[in-house]
Amino acid sequence: MNYTKISLALALGSTMGWAQTAEIGTWAGFRKAATSFTFDDNAPNHVTHAAPAFDEYGYKATFNLVVNWNPDWSGFQKMADNGHEIASHSNTHGQNMSGEEASSKKSIEGKIKQKYGTITVAYPNCNVPNVSALQQNYIAGRICGNGQEVMGKDGPSDWFRVPAHMTGSTGSFNNTNAFTGAMQQAIQKGGWVMFLTHGFSNAGNNGNANYSPTDLNAIKGALKWANQNDKDIWVTTFRSATMYIKERKASKIEAQDGGAEGMMTFELKHNIADNISKYDYPLSIRVKSDWKKVEVTQDGAALESKIDGGYIYFDAVPNAGKIVVKNADAPAPESSSSAEPESSSSSEAVESSSSVTALPIQAFDDRHTSAYVDASGYITVQNAQGLNITVFNSLGNVVRTTKGIGCEQKVFSGAKGVYVVKIGSKAWTLNIK
Repeated sequence: MNYTKISLALALGSTMGWAQTAEIGTWAGFRKAATSFTFDDNAPNHVTHAAPAFDEYGYKATFNLVVNWNPDWSGFQKMADNGHEIASHSNTHGQNMSGEEASSKKSIEGKIKQKYGTITVAYPNCNVPNVSALQQNYIAGRICGNGQEVMGKDGPSDWFRVPAHMTGSTGSFNNTNAFTGAMQQAIQKGGWVMFLTHGFSNAGNNGNANYSPTDLNAIKGALKWANQNDKDIWVTTFRSATMYIKERKASKIEAQDGGAEGMMTFELKHNIADNISKYDYPLSIRVKSDWKKVEVTQDGAALESKIDGGYIYFDAVPNAGKIVVKNADAPAPESSSSAEPESSSSSEAVESSSSVTALPIQAFDDRHTSAYVDASGYITVQNAQGLNITVFNSLGNVVRTTKGIGCEQKVFSGAKGVYVVKIGSKAWTLNIK
């Protein structure tokens, strides 16, 4: 099963109602499983080779930095701006990072700006340090393997001992089949599998990441396979997978009374609270309906949605306001998500699905907003809470207007071609392929 069923009483009008069922996807997009790739020791080729391999498919990975090993801070900041997670791997990479839990976090946050800062950690030599200090600074910590690397849908039994498959020359995870085999196991189990990689055996400068080098082509092959099986496997960061699991386990959907005819209204809530993360990662929702065209909003912000197999699918953010699903079985306005933008010959000018225009960059509340096309073809933004978002097609016509909610948000999916995404005064040129 890849969803959680919650019955809702949804009113169509003052005189008519029925029992409806909303479902929270076990994994984003109602996929069957999740996988996360993590990279240790801030190798130069993590910037020059690893990140581009993931960006080719709109995937994001987690990169664990050792503060005193002189990371390419500018390079890793650009990766964070493009949706990758930058996490802690201690200050010194000693046998045990006890005493460096808070200081390594603070040091990385002084150099790298990203949503919530640095909130996951990977332990040097896989030795778990002071658990109390970990709990005060992070939402999860990664060890090496413990024989249970393919976890269930609810993650590990201990969030500060999250297991991962070691990749490279020290074990069997040095070819594409090994990676895809583990992902297939996760799909069969409905669970989550994570990989731990240092440097590469055949790509660029490893710097200090010399332990157990991995064939980069093996990872590229695994990513290609994942992209071909995107309906089943969610490739995401350690941070996002952790947030999604914790939110999904804690969330409830509450029906709202008094909905107008042709309208469903409800809220998605959880009560998770700590000083590290707001837990506002979007959860995937579906509602059974025979409506042919819908408009979905949350707190007035337009949400991307689709209808498939008698269900309405959309992502919503817990605790972010009222969700309204409206029957819009009428000609859609030009600005709706169902608009079919015309393609343009200028699409050849954009070679990467996540290329960024050289337009002025403006910081908002010390945030680094980002926009990219994910593996499913959605234009996705990060760190845009409360900001106005506009998507233009290649002719300069507006095809989407909304506002930012949550730490990540799908804002448009349409015809192939070039689009400009504007968040405040910052803009990106993106290519949906």
